[in-house]
Amino acid sequence: MLSLSSCSKKFLGFGYDPKAELALEEIDFEYLSTTTKFKYKDGENKQKAKANIRIRKDSLIWFTLTNGVGIEGFRGKITRDSLVMIDRINKKVNSFSFADLSERFNFEFNFDLFQAVLVGDMPVDVSNTDVLSKQSNNFLVTQKAGKLRIQNRISSKTRRLENLKASTLENKNTLELKYNDFQLLEEKPFAYKAMMILTYFKDGKKEEATIDIEHNRARIESKPLSFPFNIPSRYERQ
Repeated sequence: MLSLSSCSKKFLGFGYDPKAELALEEIDFEYLSTTTKFKYKDGENKQKAKANIRIRKDSLIWFTLTNGVGIEGFRGKITRDSLVMIDRINKKVNSFSFADLSERFNFEFNFDLFQAVLVGDMPVDVSNTDVLSKQSNNFLVTQKAGKLRIQNRISSKTRRLENLKASTLENKNTLELKYNDFQLLEEKPFAYKAMMILTYFKDGKKEEATIDIEHNRARIESKPLSFPFNIPSRYERQ
């Protein structure tokens, strides 16, 4: 470990355990469920919905989206390699690989990022190649993952991720995650509110997409959850 300055910046080298330094309060679960309010905005496209979400950690995210009167409009699942959504209103099925999503927004997406948005854990594990610094009441962890440069701000009080900024090494596109309204979930601080802000450039024009998330309920499940996902044969595949 090499100390570089009075701000306690550290390159996390051989023999150094960064998780011991951070003492992160990660949410320990195998199955998690939430009821959640979503607001999505991308240019003129604005949507809001209520969601039921079920997660099997690190492998599957399942969700339904309903309107204000409780009618299910969409059902989706996110796996390690893709996102599939059933559009019950228009009787269509839309499938996107993470390569498709990354190309559309010119930003690198993956399963761990989507899980982090919902759960509030760091999407990339801390490693000895990261840079750790302490500033005021926060830890800053700077990482490189694939084509992304990521800066995580961890509260020294809650030991939870409060802010994440990721930028690509190839362009000016950025993604920011903000977490607040921390309440205890089985003795661990859990962010009941989160916001994702994606800034990207399309045909040279700056665009911004936002997702506002508010969990009304979150529960760590003691028994395995079911993830019903049947696609009617008559539905058109996109």
